[in-house]
Amino acid sequence: MKNIIKTSAMALVIGCSLTSCNDFLTIDPIDKPVLETFYKTPEALKSTTMALYSSKAWSNFHMNFQWKMDMINGDMFYTYGDEGQWYFGTYTAVNPYLNEGWKGLYNIILDANSIIHDIVPVCGGTITQADIDQAIGEARAFRGYCHYMLAEVWHDVPVIENNSEMIGSGNLDVPRNTQASVYRFAMEDLDAAVDLLPDDTGDNWRLNKRKARALRAKLAVTMAAHKDYGYDRDALYAKAAADALDVIENTQALTEIPYETLFDVESNNGPESILAIQCGVLGYAFGNAHNVAWSRSSVIADQTWGAGKGPTISLQNMYDRNDKRRMWTYMTNGDYYPMLNRAGGGYNYQYVSRDGSGDVLEDRNEMLAHIKKYIIGKAADCDGNVGINQDAANNIYLMRLADVYLTYVEAKMGTADQTSDASAMKYYNMVRQRAGVSEASSVTFVELLKERRRELAFESQTWFDTQRYRYRTDDATALDLLNSGYGTNYNRAAMYVPDYAKYPTIDSSNENNLDVYKIVDSTADGAQYNKIIITKDAFTAPIPAAVSSTSPALLRDPVDYYGGSEGGTPEAGE
Repeated sequence: MKNIIKTSAMALVIGCSLTSCNDFLTIDPIDKPVLETFYKTPEALKSTTMALYSSKAWSNFHMNFQWKMDMINGDMFYTYGDEGQWYFGTYTAVNPYLNEGWKGLYNIILDANSIIHDIVPVCGGTITQADIDQAIGEARAFRGYCHYMLAEVWHDVPVIENNSEMIGSGNLDVPRNTQASVYRFAMEDLDAAVDLLPDDTGDNWRLNKRKARALRAKLAVTMAAHKDYGYDRDALYAKAAADALDVIENTQALTEIPYETLFDVESNNGPESILAIQCGVLGYAFGNAHNVAWSRSSVIADQTWGAGKGPTISLQNMYDRNDKRRMWTYMTNGDYYPMLNRAGGGYNYQYVSRDGSGDVLEDRNEMLAHIKKYIIGKAADCDGNVGINQDAANNIYLMRLADVYLTYVEAKMGTADQTSDASAMKYYNMVRQRAGVSEASSVTFVELLKERRRELAFESQTWFDTQRYRYRTDDATALDLLNSGYGTNYNRAAMYVPDYAKYPTIDSSNENNLDVYKIVDSTADGAQYNKIIITKDAFTAPIPAAVSSTSPALLRDPVDYYGGSEGGTPEAGE
């Protein structure tokens, strides 16, 4: 199947699903069959692990939190309300989207724990050890990767290894664990997943051994980026390089996979996909909401509230003129998309578009551009693959193949500031070849970050990249990168405004001419904001108040999950 268009009933019974229990450690089961009679066939077990991939299970995270990381990193311009706090780097513990992200990631962890501790132990009938190993491998991969993501947003977070046991013991007020011990736990999970998962699961959307190695590579380069945790950084980089290379060599070449369709339904679970949230037109929370949240107007979407969102000027200035990725990442004047607004002959983007009577149909925004990535149009444009409840059927990547290529380059660079290694440059240049831009003979770490930004914009990866740069350098260096717009010298306050000094009259005769606008970044010059300076406080999100109010131990100093000293490196072969 190219796409899972349904979410299986999740047969999860944890020790507590009562309203009196702490929400942080409980989930709401979708269904409650009798365990002993249900888990008798491999199909029954697979129906439960299927739910780990479903949009419904991930909905708190991907609908209400994931893309806020594109705002804090300065890729997506949007300044409204609580969401705008992410653009300004001023989010507080009461920001509702923090709670959605926290709850969304722990939801997956709790689901994974239920598979490992509550469901697998009661399996019988025709379920084999290989079936059980695969189920546990998938669950541990998800649990490990979610702990990794939590550690990059909040840094010190609780490791939740067995919530049923915790609930049974009455131990509900859990402390935070140190980031280093969260990494260790996540690596143990991903090591186990690589050992347990088969080479082929029979379903191209499921994790297998190769894909689990891709996830492990990302964790390994993150751990290796830290200079102060006592890690054997060279061993971690070597581990990441070996994992990434195995994925690359056993997957279709990146240059054979077209970029322009990567975010459409037709590419669901194709060779580019390593791990993706499975979406369908099944109602609210069961599909991809980006098509609604990011679409510019009703001209190209049945539902829309993306008029005020767009690529920052710094992001726009990252792309060469002939970079093929650019128009599939964001739209700007003169771009034509035949797959959008098919009834109207396709969609021709203009800063300002008018109807036949001359009235404004679509007005410009501050960026003179809007997002294209993940936008697939109206239901009539894409064979009904968009619903009316924020539920489009194009999957949401958590990791894809180009990321693995660039992770390999980072791993081969290791602790150095640049590399000209032949194998690293081969795969770095394959990313650039697909984009239609010139090849390079060497690459610095900052250049690699810029390439990752161009490739992965609006996929909520750039924030993780910035964190690794910070670990490798320091707060000040990473902040300079952010506040200078990745070296473009366009602060996130930069926006386009009409240049009335040069053009006293701006109307339908010239409103789509770039020359009539100027870029400003101060209120004195007509911008909405003066330069927005992100501080180091933004690098670590606060614990959501909604969580700490019921688990006050989260506000105390973090402790090592393993009860020992910090640091130490998992061996490369573990």
